[in-house]
Amino acid sequence: MTAPFGGVALVLVAGILGGTVLAPMKYVRGWKWENLWLVYSACAYLIFPWLVGFLTVPHLLSVYGGVDARTVLTTGAFGLAWGFAVVLYGVGADIVGLSLTSGIILGSSVALGSLLPLTFLPRARESAASVAAIVAVNVLMLAGVALCAWSGHVREKAQAADAARRRDPRFRMGILICFAAGLLATLFNIALAYGAPIAREAVRTGADPFHASNAVWSLAVSLGSLPSLFYTTHKLRRNRTWPKYGEFSPARNGVLCVLMGVMWISSTVLYGSAAGMLGPLGTVIGWPIYMSSMILANNFWGWATGEWKRAGTRAITLMAAGIAVQIAAMVLFGRMQ
Repeated sequence: MTAPFGGVALVLVAGILGGTVLAPMKYVRGWKWENLWLVYSACAYLIFPWLVGFLTVPHLLSVYGGVDARTVLTTGAFGLAWGFAVVLYGVGADIVGLSLTSGIILGSSVALGSLLPLTFLPRARESAASVAAIVAVNVLMLAGVALCAWSGHVREKAQAADAARRRDPRFRMGILICFAAGLLATLFNIALAYGAPIAREAVRTGADPFHASNAVWSLAVSLGSLPSLFYTTHKLRRNRTWPKYGEFSPARNGVLCVLMGVMWISSTVLYGSAAGMLGPLGTVIGWPIYMSSMILANNFWGWATGEWKRAGTRAITLMAAGIAVQIAAMVLFGRMQ
């Protein structure tokens, strides 16, 4: 049963949680990036997905046996490929900063992650008018994202410290890394769209439809954890930063990393459930709303932690306009049922 506006509201909550995930990074002390990213990725992408899957989907492992092997393997492959976006996300944040990284990655994946699932949704292909409407609202959403990105650029020009950072030769490489991550990040949504038969099988074997998508995430996200686990382990060994786990308030830092993982899996579970509430085009309509609300949440936390100090009136005005346009697009997506 679809619930368009309820689904949109749930996607918004999921996006706000998702946009808050990396905020605790600012309060981790003494650990290097690889220290915190290993703990976070192990919790968020490996442990919690299976924990949630087993708790909410009866006979989880047998669900995969009830679906053709090609669907299971392809869904897992999309998840594994998405895992490289996760690594690039972390590397980009380490080079160019959290706010700019999130804006580039999430913004560049808004429309692509919405339109690609149309490949797997026969209903959408039956109506050229529906596809045209989805594309039109995606353009509107991207216009709002572009305004937010422009406001970030204006903000950086107004802040001398950020301007100095842009002269760092690593900065351009960091920007390219962020765009690559944005393209790969769309595979997260495609895994859900392609893995729809797994969710249907979960319902057939007794899962609540609200939780059925957790069977897809358990598979895709756990495989997506592998690039992060391998890369961070390599960096810990190469940089000899393993000992830092015993230094600088390990309990406090560990709790912050686990909190990040809890928020991420909560965001993911809510998005998967909300996409089901939005009907057959849930992944098409829900993805841009999800990404856009994450951008808005990221900008809020950037403002709350002082990233917008001395940004100037022009940057703030552009941000407000971008937010207004994205909200308008969200309302239009909610009516597409």
